[in-house]
Amino acid sequence: YVILQEYIEGADQGDVRILLLNGEPIGAMKRVPGTDDHRSNVTAGGSVQKHNMTQAEKDLCKQIGPKLVKDGLFFVGIDVIGGKLVEVNVMSPGGITYINKVYKPKVKVEEKVIDFLESKVLSKLQAFNRRSRLRKTVEDA
Repeated sequence: YVILQEYIEGADQGDVRILLLNGEPIGAMKRVPGTDDHRSNVTAGGSVQKHNMTQAEKDLCKQIGPKLVKDGLFFVGIDVIGGKLVEVNVMSPGGITYINKVYKPKVKVEEKVIDFLESKVLSKLQAFNRRSRLRKTVEDA
């Protein structure tokens, strides 16, 4: 089998990884290819740089964020090249350590993720406790 994909203008300059939490961007970085590989992944020899999101990238996040949350995808990494969404990383939305590193000490992405997860767990626990009390009340009646 052969898979062909049209070349995306600007791909040779790297891509942008944006982390979304609950549909909102919480960090972004530019990934630049190394000299010996066209891929911009750090594991393939690429490097990371600070990146201020463009208006187009912010608009893209506003457009896809609610759909991701609706589908239960609360923490994802998206890859953008030339203003085009090229990948949505759901199982492995990596980049936290690299974003923290290039924005150190101002950004600590993991704190935002942990706070969100704690609030999600607490919310589920409170809902479970309410249902349990209601069930007991009905059983006792």
